[in-house]
Amino acid sequence: MTGPVTTALSGTTLLSGRSARPASRRTVLRGAAAAGMLLAGGVPLSACGRQPVAASAGPTGPPRRGGRLRVGMVGAGKGESFDPSLGANALINTAMSCAVFDPLLTMGPDGRLRPMLATSWTSDSTASVWTFRLRKGVTWHDGKDFTAADVQYTLNWMAKPGNGLALNVADVDLDKVSTAGPYTIVIPLKNPNLLFPYSLATGSIVQRGAEDFTRPVGTGPFTFVSLDPGQQAVCKRNPAYWDPGKPYLDELVFLSVKDDFARLNALLSGQTDVMAQVPFTQAKSQLVGDVRLIRSPGVTAQAFYMATDKPPFDDVRVRRAIRLIVDREQLVDVCLLGFGTVGNDLYGKGLTYYDGTLPQRTRDLAKAKALLAEAGHGRGLPLKLQTSSVVPGMVEAATLFQQQAKDAGVDVTISPVDPTSYFDPTRDYLKMPFAQTLWQGMTTLGDVYNASLVSKGPYNETHWSDRRTDELVATAVASPDAAAARAAWAAVQRQQYDSGGYVWWGNVDNLDAVSNRVGGLTPNRYQNLGLPTGLNEAYFAS
Repeated sequence: MTGPVTTALSGTTLLSGRSARPASRRTVLRGAAAAGMLLAGGVPLSACGRQPVAASAGPTGPPRRGGRLRVGMVGAGKGESFDPSLGANALINTAMSCAVFDPLLTMGPDGRLRPMLATSWTSDSTASVWTFRLRKGVTWHDGKDFTAADVQYTLNWMAKPGNGLALNVADVDLDKVSTAGPYTIVIPLKNPNLLFPYSLATGSIVQRGAEDFTRPVGTGPFTFVSLDPGQQAVCKRNPAYWDPGKPYLDELVFLSVKDDFARLNALLSGQTDVMAQVPFTQAKSQLVGDVRLIRSPGVTAQAFYMATDKPPFDDVRVRRAIRLIVDREQLVDVCLLGFGTVGNDLYGKGLTYYDGTLPQRTRDLAKAKALLAEAGHGRGLPLKLQTSSVVPGMVEAATLFQQQAKDAGVDVTISPVDPTSYFDPTRDYLKMPFAQTLWQGMTTLGDVYNASLVSKGPYNETHWSDRRTDELVATAVASPDAAAARAAWAAVQRQQYDSGGYVWWGNVDNLDAVSNRVGGLTPNRYQNLGLPTGLNEAYFAS
């Protein structure tokens, strides 16, 4: 039992409760002490196998208009913002911006593109020029009409240095973008790209001239009311929303709560209605009462990563040895409690062109030791692994890997990092030689590789810099037909599988919990809460 935890829920004090258990693993690392209790406290591995999760039934009545939905989310402190360009920094930022802004199109739960501000999209025969027809009659929250000029401005805004959405428009030839009337925009690309519309499915459209998002003006289902970073954000229903009858809710409140147990107990006690990013231990055994689990297996994945330009990871033999030390099945069973599937050192399982034909990599201690000896580490290798409680299960994975590494003579020291700085590139992010990551919400392999593995990728965690990779990715993205694209992507992935700096050990289920009074939240393979549009459909049952 832990003591009372003061949170940002309207100044109330939430008790973590007698049923609180050590946090588990995944979307944003949790406490190192809890991880130690879970893995060192005598829990037998056989007890953590994949078991079905019992879920309470959802509401059976029709949607009711009105109500105030309170969503407890992992906080980002002073980094919380409605600025759509900051969504990659924290899920709470994504959720807030998605409430106020709309994308051109979005990904449905089935993985297919669906219209939003764009009603249709077509390309020329080479997939080099894309034409988007826009929805008529949409107004911004300040009453101005939405037009193609707003989309054109947004594309240029996204491309600005430091904008977290720059990758969405990396292929766009911005100087040649044009409008064909107020409701048609023509987007030429620098290279052909058959999957270009997917890149726009995660980018919000902002109003022409928008620079300051402290009081954001969007076209989305909710309008901005207030933001107190680290505490809460409040939005209210947009009565002029273009989707008839939506949203059902009168008010949407995002509550910033870092502590897992506080967020859980807020849900169980009725102080919140939704809990985003449920840790695995809580999902397995602590969801009691009038709540249910929303589980969506998908593309979200966790990895260890090694900076390939820093010793000892600048030696490919060391990187290969680390990959052979990892017991992926055990990590999924223990750290995800079965809420996931085994990875194969490549991101993108479930995405188009993911290479599922490569042999599943498994643990091989003899070969790992031999590689380490060849690299001059036959008498042992000390490593510092940086971790954080920013994603559920991350600390647990670090702790378990520490134990696995001992079998190969690798002495791992775990170094906790402040959750607020772990994914902040102005502080710790991209500066850690050996650390962990979680990626979610990616829709194409092109987005992933251009973000993380080309030489100038903004999220190049492994510090990978290879001209061949740059050439392969460019070829794969620009291949003129599906067969050629598949062959090019196979070559890209084979290179990373053989020599890269990532150990993608597990695909992770997105887990959220919700009161049984709440309906409309549909699981989505890309992000928690069915984002970007999941909260648009939420309602309280009659």
